[in-house]
Amino acid sequence: MMKIALFFDVDGTLFDNERQCIHPSTKYLIETLAQDERYILGLATGRSLEQLEAIREIRDLFQVKIVINGAVSYIKQDFVYGRPLSVESCEAVLKYANSLKTGIGFIGKDRHAVTIDNETVREALRDFSMSMPEVNPLFYLEEPVYQIWLFSDNRTLVDQFKRKFSHLRIFNWHKDGADIVHPEVSKGDAISHIKPLLGIEKVIAFGDGENDVEMISTATIGVAMGNTRSEALKKGATLIAPRIDEDGLYKACKELNLL
Repeated sequence: MMKIALFFDVDGTLFDNERQCIHPSTKYLIETLAQDERYILGLATGRSLEQLEAIREIRDLFQVKIVINGAVSYIKQDFVYGRPLSVESCEAVLKYANSLKTGIGFIGKDRHAVTIDNETVREALRDFSMSMPEVNPLFYLEEPVYQIWLFSDNRTLVDQFKRKFSHLRIFNWHKDGADIVHPEVSKGDAISHIKPLLGIEKVIAFGDGENDVEMISTATIGVAMGNTRSEALKKGATLIAPRIDEDGLYKACKELNLL
């Protein structure tokens, strides 16, 4: 029996950031799908492996975890794929952020750090139900960095970084701020790399953010959540689900006859 891989974004898809919860219909959905032998369940998120505490109720039901926007991938507990940023890129982003008095975060495979501790950084972390990590501006010299967080409540400043570092990939957050990754990193690219390892051909993907565009458009079936702010995501989707707070994920899976 050829299995189908189901990949789910976390924030805005599985996890309701506004209400800081996983809705009961979503919990029931994932628990039910995990028991169905037709499916391989996967996460595809901008979070790192250690930042999945917000979905701890269902986290272990996912056999595949694509994290850090596709920069790192695991099958079960095995690290199978990774693409870090160069030290030179990390240094350049840090220098520019410091010149603008803006905080950033360095994300390693197993841990992370921020460059400053201020209210903008703390508020962003609260939105993702994350605790404050160590403050260590030189983290990038200690181990590979797979992603840089840009903390900002100013969209104009994020756009400045996009212009300055156009050779890197920069994904806007749901509110303000952004993820900075290697130019060839995306969730869609990571899925392409691990599909042969899973022995699957059909992929159904669910997401709501700018960082889900490649994943949604390259999946066999791509589902955009109704709460998305990305027109590109809607354009590339096979189906647009209701909003996350309207049990959108569950309803989309029912419509696709996955249950």
